[in-house]
Amino acid sequence: MSIYTALRAGVSGLTANSSALAAISDNIANVNTVGYKRSGVEFSALVNAQNSNTTYNAGGVLPLTRQQISLQGSLEQSRSTTDLAISGDGFFIVSPNSSQLSNGGSVLFTRAGSFTIDADGYMVNAQGMYLQGWPVNSDGSVISSPTSLSAIEPINISGVGGLAEASANVRLNANLNSDQTAYAAAYTAGDLALGNVTPHFESSLEVYDSLGAPRTISFGFLKTGPNQWEVEVYARPDSNITGGGATGGLLATGQVTYNTDGTVNTVDPGLENFTINWATSTGAAPQDLSLDVSGVAQNAKSFGITSVNVDGVPPGDLVGLILEGDGFLTAQFSNGRARALYQIPLATFVNPNGLAPDRGGAFRTTLDSGLYNINAANAGGAGRIVSGALEASNVDLAQEFTNLITTQRAYSAASRIITTADQMLEELLMVKR
Repeated sequence: MSIYTALRAGVSGLTANSSALAAISDNIANVNTVGYKRSGVEFSALVNAQNSNTTYNAGGVLPLTRQQISLQGSLEQSRSTTDLAISGDGFFIVSPNSSQLSNGGSVLFTRAGSFTIDADGYMVNAQGMYLQGWPVNSDGSVISSPTSLSAIEPINISGVGGLAEASANVRLNANLNSDQTAYAAAYTAGDLALGNVTPHFESSLEVYDSLGAPRTISFGFLKTGPNQWEVEVYARPDSNITGGGATGGLLATGQVTYNTDGTVNTVDPGLENFTINWATSTGAAPQDLSLDVSGVAQNAKSFGITSVNVDGVPPGDLVGLILEGDGFLTAQFSNGRARALYQIPLATFVNPNGLAPDRGGAFRTTLDSGLYNINAANAGGAGRIVSGALEASNVDLAQEFTNLITTQRAYSAASRIITTADQMLEELLMVKR
């Protein structure tokens, strides 16, 4: 009977509009949720087979819920460098736990990039999802795969520190007084280091050993003839090097000659390159050092050091994280060095709107979405990762309030269908009386 189908149509209208109201409520409630994707309910008419042209059987309506996942929200500036947003297509690869994805971990995908460092050193967003990345090898290379999760691991910066770098190059810029009277007595290599002869000019500087410890080395200059100087390099204290007590800590010795214009003419090779054998007690490895004295001039003015250039750095502590091109997460250290730790990949889908919502604002793959494709940022159709920014919800409040009004009216109208059909059935039942 058509009147019963009208009742069922009214009930389906109530159900469909209830679903629409729930979706609208969710959208309004999450208008400030980072990376939230708007849900919408689309109505599809249910058409019943008609038995004749004189009667009509109502079919009602079927609600279909969809999320506008591919619609990007606006990017809003953040004060935290670990807040990340994606400009373009793609999703961060995350997991609800810190297990390796290839070892039973659950893989999910999200646009919610409000990441912070937790107590264990993991990068976790506000929803508790662990960010995944490709580790960067010590040589700067990255092992990546567009389909395999075995190369991806949870990003963890605990224990990361700036490694020490031993000094390998020293350059002196100085002046030796050309008016200095030459040393007339006999000179033997090592006399300056042992203190047997007082150098005409001496200066000290610090170099870093393989452990990053500062070590003092000194340079003694002794004029032995016109445009001719004997130079010795020695460690202070002499106990810092193997057998230093017997040699006065001597590291290298050689002669430097000058042209008549005060520039360097020749330098003994033994003075330019030598090895420092640190004492076993220091724990440091043998260290090759290159000395450049081409900037030590001889002029008619007082002795003095103009500048000293020494490479190498002591160990450093982690002071900050920055995101560089193509999604490289780089650590900055207190010793002035920086090192790439991870490259953050992005997952793309043929049909991102086919993803199924999961907890924490994340999504999981379905047959409709297709398989993921993992690429670096700015590659393979993936968007650009922006540091210090967050993607806002893609909810339009004006549109949601408009939908709220129309849904309320549609729900009221569907209830009137039921009321009217009930009245008609009551009239039919009274025919018997």
